[in-house]
Amino acid sequence: MTQSVIEILLKSKVGLDVNSINSGIITRAIAQRMADCGIPQIERYLQRLQESNQEWEALVEGVIVPETWFFRERESFNFLKRYVMSEWLSTQSQSVLRVLSIPCSTGEEPYSIAIALLEAGLAAANIHIDAVDISKNNLLAAQRGIYHNYSFRGNPPYFQECYFQPTEAGYQLCQQVRGMVDFIHGNLADPRCLVGVPPYDVVFCRNLLIYFDAATKKRTMGLLERLLTKDGLLFLGHAETGLFLNTRFIPVRHPRVFAYRKSRVQGSDRPATTKKPTLTQQRKLTTNKNPFLQPTQSKKQDVITKNTEKPSENSQANLLETSKTLANQGRLHEAAQLCNDYISQNPVSAEAYVLLGEVEQGMGNNEQAAQSFHKAIYLQPSCEEALTHLALLRENQGDLGSATLLWQRIRRLQKRR
Repeated sequence: MTQSVIEILLKSKVGLDVNSINSGIITRAIAQRMADCGIPQIERYLQRLQESNQEWEALVEGVIVPETWFFRERESFNFLKRYVMSEWLSTQSQSVLRVLSIPCSTGEEPYSIAIALLEAGLAAANIHIDAVDISKNNLLAAQRGIYHNYSFRGNPPYFQECYFQPTEAGYQLCQQVRGMVDFIHGNLADPRCLVGVPPYDVVFCRNLLIYFDAATKKRTMGLLERLLTKDGLLFLGHAETGLFLNTRFIPVRHPRVFAYRKSRVQGSDRPATTKKPTLTQQRKLTTNKNPFLQPTQSKKQDVITKNTEKPSENSQANLLETSKTLANQGRLHEAAQLCNDYISQNPVSAEAYVLLGEVEQGMGNNEQAAQSFHKAIYLQPSCEEALTHLALLRENQGDLGSATLLWQRIRRLQKRR
């Protein structure tokens, strides 16, 4: 019973949804802190927690399990480089590109961002990177910039040779890159977090929202919208993309990149879902000359009538296109139904199973999503999109063995090309 009280306090203080992690993690963290404090009764430890901010920080450190490495989900960093070279530099070459990494964990992500931007041709003087984390221990490790082989997995050998110096303690990141990142202690569950900070051109907030309760998710999404410039890029973790389906963000359409940009909808509120935009308005909202931001709805979807409550079923192609449209509108249950209708008549469509998996994951049905991705892979063994979705899903679930095998399979496919 007392542990339940501690879990409720964790939710109120850091926004943690205890159902999002293995319950044993919290149990072990409490037991370890009780042993470190020499407190045998959990009731006394609860009292200690309520009296000591320092003890709260120590418990949070025990609950947080850093899981990161350099250039994790590398295609996001490749996309960032292309964005800088083809879009940002052409219009703002004399400006400072502002980037936020939150949570930054032990520093691999913000340092990867710094290296990617240098390789894109930006000078260090034109880059400002803020890195925020709730863990003071993580921040200290990040500032030291000393890493071991686990942090380099998936990177070519020359990466360490270019940017690191071997030492007795590990590989020390070069001073140039370390000096490009400002580390900040912050808690997104605290309403004062990042108050008054100017907006950023790029925000990385990956694999954090999945651990928050509903209220903290909503508040954080609002904060991320405020923190992003009108033309900025928001990078998320794969499992979090479903949270943004019914928001004022538009997904970037690029393989293995889970990023969003603000839509061009004006006004403080999103149009009500009961009032559909006209086809002319839809075209305006989805027209963008930026090669990296593809319209959520294609020109083919202009044939959909204004009343999308009952989508056209004139052809099977329209059925699948309508399902994609509904998913982008956040109408996931309707999208799933249309996917299943399509699959019932096209049982060998890998594309349909991939879409169904994305929709299921957006609804939080991770195992059903995994089954759909597996079916897509069975039908099309070279379906890199399904393989990537499944690898990221297993990775987020902590099944690193399965994820590693899937990533290896993806790399083999890419080499064959």
